[in-house]
Amino acid sequence: MEKFCHIKLFDLQLDGKKVLQDFSLSFDEKKCVCLLGESGSGKSLLLKSLSKNSHLFLSNGKISFYFLEGKETTNWKKDLHYETLSLDWQNFLEQFLSKKRGFEKRFSLALKLLEQPDYLFSEDLHSFLSFQEMNFFLSFLKSQNITFFCVTNQIESTPFFDYLMVLKNNRIALEGNTIAVLKEEKIMKLLGYSLPFYVNMSIQLGYYGIVDSIYLTKEELEEGIWPLN
Repeated sequence: MEKFCHIKLFDLQLDGKKVLQDFSLSFDEKKCVCLLGESGSGKSLLLKSLSKNSHLFLSNGKISFYFLEGKETTNWKKDLHYETLSLDWQNFLEQFLSKKRGFEKRFSLALKLLEQPDYLFSEDLHSFLSFQEMNFFLSFLKSQNITFFCVTNQIESTPFFDYLMVLKNNRIALEGNTIAVLKEEKIMKLLGYSLPFYVNMSIQLGYYGIVDSIYLTKEELEEGIWPLN
């Protein structure tokens, strides 16, 4: 049976107050989806509600939820049954768990991944993953055919996602392909967001014909301006 996951809610309330209205999302071919919203806008409340199977329609698939919890270990290879894993998983874990920054959260997240979910729903990982590490993490999820849904209040975390939803005044104000959404510079500013630095720099340089693409990192932008070949 084909895997299917859909979120649909008419309103989500906290203490009798609506915090999210008319939210709908079908994952289909969307592999990495980001929900961007201000602090207190209802993002985490949505995740917690979904973890209780509220507003969630799932067919022939498994979801794991990660809420930035951390777990201690004295021997991560033993606890993750490292020797039984495939080479691609071993290579991923070696790199993912090689950093001390946020190790307990990294380890707990690795445990979630080893549940072999079809869908992983999570709070933002920017507190312990750099942008390069986020890109590496998302690439691995795609290679394992794991769909990722993440909520954040950090616009700098969004460029590596395929699909972006922008939450404002309890509703989705803008959504679509992430780069296409971020190109809506005037609308994003009206919604209260300044574009990620290298995305904004790409757009500004594009006005002068210096580059013709949107770049997400310093390295990509430098290569776009001064190609090696």
